[in-house]
Amino acid sequence: MDKTDVRILHALSKDSRASVEAVAETVNLSPTPVRRRIKRLEDDGVIQNYSVAVDMKRCGYNLHLFILIKLKSRDSNTIADFERRIMNQPQITTCQLVTGPYDYILQVFLPNMEGYNDFLRSVLSELPGVFGLETSVVISPVKETPALPIPVDF
Repeated sequence: MDKTDVRILHALSKDSRASVEAVAETVNLSPTPVRRRIKRLEDDGVIQNYSVAVDMKRCGYNLHLFILIKLKSRDSNTIADFERRIMNQPQITTCQLVTGPYDYILQVFLPNMEGYNDFLRSVLSELPGVFGLETSVVISPVKETPALPIPVDF
């Protein structure tokens, strides 16, 4: 990956719907080599997908939560069973295995506190191997960006 590839990635991270022509103009190349570079970045797995940023509140999800999960045991069966069950929960938008006093961080979107109560009772309390959990409610997002932390002058 060279500086031009990084500039292409920056342009697409700001607007994944940008045309090849618009990206080419941004990186000061003609469309044909930009199209080839994008295709190579996709084939190499650098670009994994294209997505849309959604305003969750406008979709009825007014409660944004981060839930820290601690497992009773870290054996392979407990981990596999927990992770398999997490995959079937659409309210959980991300699940990260982490270091520290907790084992996982979940990002969850729900309509309201009543929805959280239901989610706590019917989903979280039923997850296998859970020893403890701690929930933090997002009051206000400060920074949310798909932009790459790679400097453009890489």
